[in-house]
Amino acid sequence: MPDQSKRTILIYSPDMNFCFSLSSLFQDRYNVITSTDPELLDPERTISAAHLVIIDEEPSEKMMERVKRLRTARAELPVIMLYVFRPQAMELDQAVKDLVNGVFYKPLNVRDVSHSIEELIGV
Repeated sequence: MPDQSKRTILIYSPDMNFCFSLSSLFQDRYNVITSTDPELLDPERTISAAHLVIIDEEPSEKMMERVKRLRTARAELPVIMLYVFRPQAMELDQAVKDLVNGVFYKPLNVRDVSHSIEELIGV
């Protein structure tokens, strides 16, 4: 049962180990829900209690459409994306930056990600 005094972060990554690692980093301050199923990002399936979503996936048109639908349905929900920067995908990278609240490139600086979460939803 989630701690009602804590904010909830939804983490999506196709890599279960990465989900576990991020969950371990944040579970002392937040309720953390992890999933390897990208369909959980669809607005009708997104956990309504989530205060922030972290997406660990390379930008693609399909992922961008999912994020757009999520942002349309829940405009107040902050979204952070994590991925490896690719110079050949500069246009898509800019589109991601225009759509989400934060982008962090791998390898991650966990302190920067944590600070961004605190700024977006508090502790």
